[in-house]
Amino acid sequence: MTKTKFARMTIKLTTTARSLLCVALCSLVCLESYSDTFQLTSGSTLNGKLLNPDQEPRVNYQIETAFGKVTLAAKQVTKVVTKPLVLQQYEASIASLPDTVEAHLDMAQKCKTVNLLEQHEFHLQQVLRLDPDNASVRQQLGYVKVGNQWRQEDVLMRKQGYVRHNGRWRTVQEVTVLEATEQIEDEEIQWRTKIMRWEGAILKNRPTAPDAIKSMREIKDYRATAALAERLNERQLPRELKLMYLEILTEIGGGVPVQAMLKCITEESDDVMIQRCLDQLRVWQSRTAMNFFIGMLKSNDNKTINSAANALGSLGMEDATLPLIEALVTTHKFQVGGGNNVNAGFSGNQPGLGGLQFGGKPKVIERDIQNRAALSALLAIVPEGINFGLNEAQWMNWYIRVNTPQQVNLRRRGL
Repeated sequence: MTKTKFARMTIKLTTTARSLLCVALCSLVCLESYSDTFQLTSGSTLNGKLLNPDQEPRVNYQIETAFGKVTLAAKQVTKVVTKPLVLQQYEASIASLPDTVEAHLDMAQKCKTVNLLEQHEFHLQQVLRLDPDNASVRQQLGYVKVGNQWRQEDVLMRKQGYVRHNGRWRTVQEVTVLEATEQIEDEEIQWRTKIMRWEGAILKNRPTAPDAIKSMREIKDYRATAALAERLNERQLPRELKLMYLEILTEIGGGVPVQAMLKCITEESDDVMIQRCLDQLRVWQSRTAMNFFIGMLKSNDNKTINSAANALGSLGMEDATLPLIEALVTTHKFQVGGGNNVNAGFSGNQPGLGGLQFGGKPKVIERDIQNRAALSALLAIVPEGINFGLNEAQWMNWYIRVNTPQQVNLRRRGL
């Protein structure tokens, strides 16, 4: 093939490509060049430009269309939809757009900025027509490169069993879980809204307060427990209202009410509320509560240890026996000395100081502390009459003895 013939073919192909683009752009402009859409009583629509927009009262619609001017009676038109100004501006500028990569990229960015997403994608496609290996545009259009080939990500991911959910590719199982979680969250929000509205009516003693109380007490849905738990631990609420929330949570049951009661026990200052929660957890024989308080026995704070022991005594669960024995006497570390502390003492090596020592390096000392609350809890759990005081060794010997199976001689006599 001669160079002249090849050049002529190139010119012909380029001309054909430009012609195809012009047809595409003209089609896009012609379809949407008129700013108004008229919905007719017949069910059809007509695109055009309204020539008498200020007519009042409306008698007719004078419309300029691609085929000429049309006049319709007012009763023939059910609705007029005016095209957004930004779309009108786009259509006015598209006819003179150069068919180059740079021009289409620039127009694509402008369309994306004003949320003309269909037009944005159209211009990106035109970039690929001119520059098929443009990686940035390929990625924007959802292509991924597999080997030496560009493939659309949507097709590739769907073949592998993924679906698009909230802007991310996920498995069908993940989407099922996420949708279920979203539904639960929506239901919890709805319950929180209702409960807060009813609570407001009760606190403000509105005429609807009796109905609000009735609605509260009729709650049976577990999805409501998150909001009820939140209100149970609102310190500013009156005791009577929180007791009602506790009763509703008790009737529903489940993990959320248990956690709400544990939070109440550890953070509430109202002894009545604390005891009501402990009583209910005892009725349920909640192992979650027992393990929670057993964990607190390992605290370095002696007050926390005794509070946990008191709670375990209230629960009265035998499985807490050994941890309580181990908590009868606990060892704690304390730092003494250091800084500007003045330590009283006697020292023959420091004449004239009157036996006083100033400052000195800080020291960490260990001290065993007896926890009588642990003993009280033990006595509430073990059989009546068993009491070894704060003697941990004797308690351990007793515990081992009663929990060691007696040996059984399986050999029959005479064999």
